Amino acid sequence: MFRGVLDKDKLKRWIKIVTTIDALVEEACFRISPDQFMFREVDSTRVSMINFVAEKDYFDLYEFNADSDITICVQSDRLLKFSKLLSKADELIIEVEDGKFILASTKPYEKRFILPAALEEREALRIPQVDFKARARIVVPTLKDIFNDARALSETITIHAEENEISFISKSEEGFQAEHKLKYPDNVEILDIVVDEPSTSIYSLEYLYRVVKELASISGVVTLSFSTDYPLSLNFEMLEYETYQFIHAPRSEE
Repeated sequence: MFRGVLDKDKLKRWIKIVTTIDALVEEACFRISPDQFMFREVDSTRVSMINFVAEKDYFDLYEFNADSDITICVQSDRLLKFSKLLSKADELIIEVEDGKFILASTKPYEKRFILPAALEEREALRIPQVDFKARARIVVPTLKDIFNDARALSETITIHAEENEISFISKSEEGFQAEHKLKYPDNVEILDIVVDEPSTSIYSLEYLYRVVKELASISGVVTLSFSTDYPLSLNFEMLEYETYQFIHAPRSEE
């Protein structure tokens, strides 16, 4: 039904991506077509969405022989555990056959991990279409550090953009506050910013930090897009034929 092969470097990227998927959902559902391998799901509270796509040419080998697109679901924690057990292999083989999702490697010797899987008939989720009023390209490790600092004070972060700068503000219930500001072109950590109108919004930090933490080692730059009280989009710059976007709903101020 499906067989794909990734090289050693992309295996390491796969583990990082699956780590973010496991943080979001208990069941990971992949949609596989003749042209791409995709994960596009929301968490149980419908606050966050991951859109990950690996095009056919991303794989060293891509074989698909089903009559139509397939959606196959597996337990995400087991998917992550078995992927990590293959972390030292020279390749990752992903196979779908007879209601099973298989992770394998033949180098340096053969290993196979077989996960029970469910084939489902469903339409792919649509990505929300939002007219973002503020967009900034930021170095990913810098954004990771900002979110990590903010977590020391609060479970939420306020993002504000105007003209050529973007600010990140976190406050504790006791009145402590942390502020981070990136100004273009003064700070090399921000590569570009476009603000159609001043925008401010509040977001929960938990998923934001967990995603950025993992992606910081495989992506150098992220485009952060948002508007006042609208979802936040993090579009990470990845390898050719690889897409990773994280969409996060705003949090109402109490």
